[in-house]
Amino acid sequence: MKIISRYIVDEFLQVYLIAITALSGLYIIVNIFESLKDVIAKQPTVNTIVMYYATQLPGIVYQTIPMAALLTVVIVYTVMSRNNEIGSLLTTGISPYTIIKPSVAIVLILSILHFVLGEFVVPAANIRNAELDAVIHHTTSSLSKNFKVNNIWFKSGTDIYRVGLFIPWLDTIKDITIYRFSSDTNALVNRTDIDTAVWEHGFWDAHGIFSRNFTNDTQTAYDFSKSTILQLPFMLSDFKHTGKTPDEMDYTELRAYIQKLKDEGYSYAPYDVDLNSKISYPLSSLFVILLVIPFSLKKRKTSGVMLAFGVSLAIGFSYWIAMALAMSMGNSEILNAPLAAWLPNIMTLLAAGVLVVVTKW
Repeated sequence: MKIISRYIVDEFLQVYLIAITALSGLYIIVNIFESLKDVIAKQPTVNTIVMYYATQLPGIVYQTIPMAALLTVVIVYTVMSRNNEIGSLLTTGISPYTIIKPSVAIVLILSILHFVLGEFVVPAANIRNAELDAVIHHTTSSLSKNFKVNNIWFKSGTDIYRVGLFIPWLDTIKDITIYRFSSDTNALVNRTDIDTAVWEHGFWDAHGIFSRNFTNDTQTAYDFSKSTILQLPFMLSDFKHTGKTPDEMDYTELRAYIQKLKDEGYSYAPYDVDLNSKISYPLSSLFVILLVIPFSLKKRKTSGVMLAFGVSLAIGFSYWIAMALAMSMGNSEILNAPLAAWLPNIMTLLAAGVLVVVTKW
């Protein structure tokens, strides 16, 4: 590695460590102040409180990585420009791209680590945090604690229930099978298959019911084609604590769940947007630094550190707003999922390209 590249890498890593620590720390402190009073009111143990906030940290770091990269690039190159280091390098014939390359390489590595964090650490931490939240607020589900979104099994008395698929945003469960056993002989006395049940006004509105009674060696079948209000021993809130959210799934698991929704003929747009964002968001660091590098390299009469800092914050928050709007339009199916997830990166790349062209080095 050349001396110049080594110098930029050292400066980048030092500033980045400070930036990611400061941003994550600020985020968690604000979160603690906002929710601690409510958490303490539930009187959990100290260990539960500590673990509750500790399990939020991976997700917070995941969210702040792009902003930390943005601030790091701005600070490193602005300070170098203020110290006439950028001008000296350019006058010796060194290309601006040579100066930029070390930071781009580091951010590319950070993007890969960002993806790894989102795949292997954040889902597990979010699941554990949801469990602790249920314990703190006394809303632990009576259903399976495996946090599944399909093939959910549970037992109530002598009855066994299986739910083939839970669709959170539709308040719907699908492919339900109820097995009723005799309390005396443990023999199967009834099997009821339900195609779909929708939670409406505090009850399950079921459609496509086929029931069979078993008495000795005979079988009696009943087919209900119209909707029927069912009294089931579980509510929608039980499933809210059972089904995983996209933040609690890795890429492979989320893709498999989307495929199941697709096969069943249900809308899967919200989950498809989140699936694409699992790749587009880790790469956002690379796009946002390309936008601020030309601005940071420009020579100014004053230090310009605070100005550059303010501009970087504005760019970072603008990116998050654009991302939220794009994902909202993707969830509403105004935009298709890949475009919704990648649109902020595409817009940032185009703006960076224009800025590079018009910047006078």
